Amino acid sequence: MFWSEFLLLAGAHLLALASPGPDFLLLARSSLRHGRTYGLAVSLGIALANGLYIALAIGGWSVLQDSPALLVALQWLASGYLAWLGWMFIRASRASADWPDMVAIAHAQRVSPLLGMSAGFLSALLNPKNGLFYFGLFTVIVEAHTGLGRKLFYGVWLACAVLAWDAALVCLIAREKVVVALGRAMPLIERCAGLLLLVAAVALAAGRLR
Repeated sequence: MFWSEFLLLAGAHLLALASPGPDFLLLARSSLRHGRTYGLAVSLGIALANGLYIALAIGGWSVLQDSPALLVALQWLASGYLAWLGWMFIRASRASADWPDMVAIAHAQRVSPLLGMSAGFLSALLNPKNGLFYFGLFTVIVEAHTGLGRKLFYGVWLACAVLAWDAALVCLIAREKVVVALGRAMPLIERCAGLLLLVAAVALAAGRLR
């Protein structure tokens, strides 16, 4: 029983992690532009926000489901944050055009890891789909009679999986060979990522206006 439940939970979570989204775009851009340390800080922020949603799901506090007004507010905040993030990406792409050496960029544009952690935390926290995903995951897969100790184990595993997955992506993307290879394409990468985030923001806002 334990293993079947755990494998279903971990498998569904892994599939969700493998699906690119705003968090992935933020990780990729952060790692390329600011280096491994900053990227890992972003990973930690994302994992902390996911951990918060997991804790709420384990505690049975379905505040997002029981408070439609809060869910709507989160969706509007998420839309605004994604739009702001997309615009920042596009604006940064213009400056990148004058910086063909991406290794030099990564060293020259060091910023506080705390800013990276905050950016990652906000990116994951302001995505209401994360909260609904974990609530759904624990509701559908985890049996009602499953003990608290086992649920806590699941929660720790899921939060650590988020951190490990994102950290692995950062370490892969921030390798010097990858940074150099993508250096000349950096303006295009940032511009495309920014446009995708803006489209996601508009789609989220349009969904609320229906």
